[in-house]
Amino acid sequence: MQTNNVIRVKFKDSKRYIFSSKPFTFQSFLECVANKFDLPTMDVKVFDDSKTEVDEEAFVYLLRRPDLGVLEIVIPGTANIDDSLSSSSLGDEGTSESDDTAMLITSPPEKNLAEEHRLAKMIEEILKTSPGGEKIINEYTRTKGLSDTRRRDMVKILVAHLTNEHGTSPSRRLKEEYAKGIISLFPCLADPRSKLGYEHYYNAEDGSGYLAWRIKTLQKEASEGRMKRPRQPQTGGPTADRQSYKEDCYLTI
Repeated sequence: MQTNNVIRVKFKDSKRYIFSSKPFTFQSFLECVANKFDLPTMDVKVFDDSKTEVDEEAFVYLLRRPDLGVLEIVIPGTANIDDSLSSSSLGDEGTSESDDTAMLITSPPEKNLAEEHRLAKMIEEILKTSPGGEKIINEYTRTKGLSDTRRRDMVKILVAHLTNEHGTSPSRRLKEEYAKGIISLFPCLADPRSKLGYEHYYNAEDGSGYLAWRIKTLQKEASEGRMKRPRQPQTGGPTADRQSYKEDCYLTI
Protein backbone atom coordinates (compact mmCIF):
# COMPACT_ATOMS: atom_id res chain seq x y z
CA MET A 1 0.00 0.00 0.00
CA GLN A 2 1.34 3.41 -0.97
CA THR A 3 1.26 6.30 1.45
CA ASN A 4 1.04 10.00 0.75
CA ASN A 5 4.80 10.37 0.90
CA VAL A 6 5.68 7.49 -1.44
CA ILE A 7 4.72 7.69 -5.11
CA ARG A 8 5.67 5.55 -8.07
CA VAL A 9 6.31 7.59 -11.21
CA LYS A 10 6.83 6.62 -14.84
CA PHE A 11 8.51 8.75 -17.50
CA LYS A 12 8.86 7.17 -20.93
CA ASP A 13 10.24 3.67 -20.23
CA SER A 14 11.65 4.43 -16.78
CA LYS A 15 9.94 3.93 -13.41
CA ARG A 16 11.12 5.36 -10.13
CA TYR A 17 9.99 5.58 -6.54
CA ILE A 18 9.89 9.09 -5.14
CA PHE A 19 9.88 9.62 -1.39
CA SER A 20 9.27 12.76 0.64
CA SER A 21 9.94 13.34 4.33
CA LYS A 22 6.66 15.28 4.47
CA PRO A 23 3.32 14.87 2.67
CA PHE A 24 3.49 15.82 -0.97
CA THR A 25 1.89 18.85 -2.51
CA PHE A 26 1.30 18.88 -6.25
CA GLN A 27 3.99 21.50 -6.72
CA SER A 28 6.59 19.66 -4.63
CA PHE A 29 5.75 16.46 -6.49
CA LEU A 30 6.43 18.15 -9.85
CA GLU A 31 9.66 19.60 -8.52
CA CYS A 32 11.08 16.28 -7.39
CA VAL A 33 9.90 14.55 -10.58
CA ALA A 34 11.87 17.11 -12.59
CA ASN A 35 14.91 16.49 -10.41
CA LYS A 36 14.55 12.73 -10.41
CA PHE A 37 14.23 12.31 -14.16
CA ASP A 38 16.40 15.32 -15.01
CA LEU A 39 13.58 16.96 -16.95
CA PRO A 40 14.36 20.17 -18.84
CA THR A 41 11.07 21.76 -17.82
CA MET A 42 8.41 21.79 -15.12
CA ASP A 43 5.69 22.20 -17.74
CA VAL A 44 4.51 18.60 -17.74
CA LYS A 45 1.24 16.68 -17.68
CA VAL A 46 0.44 13.97 -15.14
CA PHE A 47 -1.81 10.97 -15.82
CA ASP A 48 -3.09 8.24 -13.54
CA ASP A 49 -3.63 4.52 -14.26
CA SER A 50 -6.83 5.26 -16.18
CA LYS A 51 -4.96 7.68 -18.46
CA THR A 52 -6.89 10.58 -16.93
CA GLU A 53 -5.00 13.83 -16.56
CA VAL A 54 -4.26 14.73 -12.93
CA ASP A 55 -4.37 18.37 -11.83
CA GLU A 56 -3.67 19.82 -8.40
CA GLU A 57 -7.17 19.14 -7.04
CA ALA A 58 -7.21 15.58 -8.32
CA PHE A 59 -3.71 14.98 -6.95
CA VAL A 60 -4.86 15.79 -3.41
CA TYR A 61 -7.77 13.38 -3.84
CA LEU A 62 -5.57 10.60 -5.21
CA LEU A 63 -3.20 10.83 -2.27
CA ARG A 64 -6.03 9.65 -0.02
CA ARG A 65 -6.44 6.41 -1.96
CA PRO A 66 -4.90 3.28 -0.43
CA ASP A 67 -3.28 2.44 -3.77
CA LEU A 68 -2.25 5.43 -5.85
CA GLY A 69 -0.86 3.29 -8.62
CA VAL A 70 1.70 4.73 -11.03
CA LEU A 71 1.57 8.32 -12.20
CA GLU A 72 2.91 8.92 -15.68
CA ILE A 73 4.70 12.10 -16.71
CA VAL A 74 4.46 13.47 -20.24
CA ILE A 75 6.13 16.60 -21.58
CA PRO A 76 3.72 18.36 -23.97
CA GLY A 77 5.12 18.97 -27.44
CA THR A 78 7.86 16.34 -27.26
CA ALA A 79 5.60 13.56 -28.50
CA ASN A 80 1.95 12.80 -29.05
CA ILE A 81 0.46 12.38 -25.60
CA ASP A 82 -1.92 9.61 -26.65
CA ASP A 83 0.96 7.69 -28.26
CA SER A 84 3.09 8.15 -25.17
CA LEU A 85 0.36 6.88 -22.87
CA SER A 86 -0.50 3.93 -25.08
CA SER A 87 3.12 2.81 -25.50
CA SER A 88 2.77 0.69 -22.37
CA SER A 89 0.19 -0.02 -19.71
CA LEU A 90 0.42 2.27 -16.71
CA GLY A 91 -0.79 -0.49 -14.44
CA ASP A 92 1.65 -3.07 -15.76
CA GLU A 93 3.27 -4.71 -12.79
CA GLY A 94 5.34 -7.09 -14.91
CA THR A 95 8.12 -4.55 -15.32
CA SER A 96 11.00 -5.18 -12.98
CA GLU A 97 11.38 -2.53 -10.33
CA SER A 98 14.83 -3.65 -9.20
CA ASP A 99 16.29 -0.43 -10.60
CA ASP A 100 13.85 1.77 -8.72
CA THR A 101 15.64 4.24 -6.48
CA ALA A 102 14.56 6.47 -3.63
CA MET A 103 15.10 10.15 -3.16
CA LEU A 104 14.45 12.02 0.07
CA ILE A 105 13.18 15.49 -0.65
CA THR A 106 11.45 18.48 0.79
CA SER A 107 10.83 20.50 -2.31
CA PRO A 108 9.72 24.10 -2.70
CA PRO A 109 6.70 25.04 -4.75
CA GLU A 110 7.04 25.18 -8.52
CA LYS A 111 8.93 28.21 -9.81
CA ASN A 112 10.18 29.48 -13.10
CA LEU A 113 13.28 27.37 -13.64
CA ALA A 114 15.34 30.09 -15.30
CA GLU A 115 14.57 32.53 -12.48
CA GLU A 116 15.29 29.88 -9.86
CA HIS A 117 18.64 29.15 -11.45
CA ARG A 118 19.60 32.83 -11.56
CA LEU A 119 18.69 33.46 -7.93
CA ALA A 120 20.34 30.24 -6.74
CA LYS A 121 23.58 31.22 -8.48
CA MET A 122 23.38 34.67 -6.89
CA ILE A 123 23.06 33.24 -3.37
CA GLU A 124 25.78 30.66 -4.04
CA GLU A 125 28.18 33.34 -5.27
CA ILE A 126 27.54 35.50 -2.21
CA LEU A 127 28.19 32.60 0.16
CA LYS A 128 31.28 31.36 -1.65
CA THR A 129 32.88 34.81 -1.55
CA SER A 130 32.01 35.51 2.10
CA PRO A 131 33.85 34.27 5.21
CA GLY A 132 32.04 31.23 6.59
CA GLY A 133 29.91 30.77 3.49
CA GLU A 134 31.59 27.56 2.37
CA LYS A 135 30.78 25.98 5.75
CA ILE A 136 27.09 26.68 5.15
CA ILE A 137 27.16 25.09 1.70
CA ASN A 138 29.11 22.09 2.96
CA GLU A 139 26.74 21.48 5.87
CA TYR A 140 23.71 21.56 3.59
CA THR A 141 25.41 19.22 1.10
CA ARG A 142 26.17 16.78 3.90
CA THR A 143 22.89 16.92 5.86
CA LYS A 144 20.31 18.38 3.46
CA GLY A 145 19.59 20.97 6.11
CA LEU A 146 21.15 23.67 8.28
CA SER A 147 21.57 23.90 12.02
CA ASP A 148 20.23 27.01 13.74
CA THR A 149 23.76 28.34 14.00
CA ARG A 150 24.49 27.89 10.30
CA ARG A 151 21.10 29.32 9.38
CA ARG A 152 21.80 32.43 11.44
CA ASP A 153 25.24 32.73 9.85
CA MET A 154 23.70 32.49 6.38
CA VAL A 155 21.11 35.17 7.14
CA LYS A 156 23.81 37.50 8.50
CA ILE A 157 25.97 37.03 5.40
CA LEU A 158 23.12 37.60 2.98
CA VAL A 159 21.70 40.61 4.81
CA ALA A 160 25.17 42.14 5.03
CA HIS A 161 25.54 41.78 1.26
CA LEU A 162 22.02 43.04 0.62
CA THR A 163 22.41 46.16 2.75
CA ASN A 164 25.93 46.89 1.51
CA GLU A 165 24.72 46.78 -2.07
CA HIS A 166 21.30 48.39 -1.68
CA GLY A 167 21.28 50.31 1.60
CA THR A 168 19.72 49.56 4.96
CA SER A 169 16.17 49.77 3.59
CA PRO A 170 16.15 47.41 0.58
CA SER A 171 12.99 47.08 -1.46
CA ARG A 172 10.46 44.30 -0.99
CA ARG A 173 11.38 42.89 -4.40
CA LEU A 174 15.04 42.51 -3.41
CA LYS A 175 14.19 40.82 -0.12
CA GLU A 176 11.89 38.42 -1.93
CA GLU A 177 14.61 37.61 -4.46
CA TYR A 178 17.07 36.73 -1.71
CA ALA A 179 14.45 34.57 0.02
CA LYS A 180 13.60 32.80 -3.25
CA GLY A 181 17.29 32.35 -3.94
CA ILE A 182 17.81 30.57 -0.62
CA ILE A 183 15.25 27.84 -1.29
CA SER A 184 16.28 27.63 -4.94
CA LEU A 185 19.84 26.85 -3.89
CA PHE A 186 18.77 24.84 -0.83
CA PRO A 187 15.36 23.30 -1.67
CA CYS A 188 15.19 21.30 1.54
CA LEU A 189 15.03 24.59 3.48
CA ALA A 190 11.65 25.41 1.91
CA ASP A 191 8.55 25.24 4.06
CA PRO A 192 6.07 22.90 2.30
CA ARG A 193 3.27 24.15 4.53
CA SER A 194 3.49 27.71 3.24
CA LYS A 195 2.08 29.06 0.00
CA LEU A 196 5.38 30.03 -1.64
CA GLY A 197 7.86 28.03 0.41
CA TYR A 198 10.10 30.95 1.39
CA GLU A 199 7.89 33.07 3.66
CA HIS A 200 9.89 32.07 6.76
CA TYR A 201 12.82 33.95 5.20
CA TYR A 202 10.75 36.87 3.95
CA ASN A 203 7.00 37.32 3.92
CA ALA A 204 6.02 40.36 1.86
CA GLU A 205 2.50 40.39 3.28
CA ASP A 206 3.50 41.24 6.84
CA GLY A 207 7.22 42.05 6.54
CA SER A 208 8.27 39.10 8.70
CA GLY A 209 10.93 36.45 8.23
CA TYR A 210 14.58 35.89 9.08
CA LEU A 211 15.87 38.37 6.49
CA ALA A 212 13.43 41.09 7.52
CA TRP A 213 14.17 40.64 11.23
CA ARG A 214 17.92 40.83 10.64
CA ILE A 215 17.51 44.03 8.61
CA LYS A 216 15.41 45.56 11.39
CA THR A 217 18.10 44.63 13.91
CA LEU A 218 20.76 46.40 11.85
CA GLN A 219 18.54 49.45 11.45
CA LYS A 220 17.97 49.58 15.22
CA GLU A 221 21.68 49.22 15.96
CA ALA A 222 22.52 51.98 13.50
CA SER A 223 19.91 54.27 15.05
CA GLU A 224 21.12 53.62 18.59
CA GLY A 225 24.69 54.19 17.47
CA ARG A 226 23.83 57.65 16.19
CA MET A 227 22.03 58.51 19.43
CA LYS A 228 25.00 57.44 21.58
CA ARG A 229 27.60 59.31 19.54
CA PRO A 230 29.25 61.90 21.88
CA ARG A 231 28.66 65.52 20.97
CA GLN A 232 31.63 67.67 20.07
CA PRO A 233 32.27 70.60 22.44
CA GLN A 234 30.99 73.88 21.06
CA THR A 235 32.53 77.33 21.34
CA GLY A 236 30.77 80.65 21.53
CA GLY A 237 27.14 81.04 22.38
CA PRO A 238 25.45 82.90 25.16
CA THR A 239 27.59 81.34 27.92
CA ALA A 240 30.95 82.26 26.41
CA ASP A 241 33.21 84.66 28.24
CA ARG A 242 32.96 88.01 26.48
CA GLN A 243 35.14 90.06 28.90
CA SER A 244 37.81 90.77 26.33
CA TYR A 245 35.19 92.13 23.96
CA LYS A 246 33.81 94.43 26.63
CA GLU A 247 37.24 95.89 27.33
CA ASP A 248 37.76 96.61 23.65
CA CYS A 249 34.49 98.49 23.59
CA TYR A 250 35.49 101.09 26.18
CA LEU A 251 36.10 104.56 24.71
CA THR A 252 38.69 106.91 26.05
CA ILE A 253 37.84 110.55 26.11
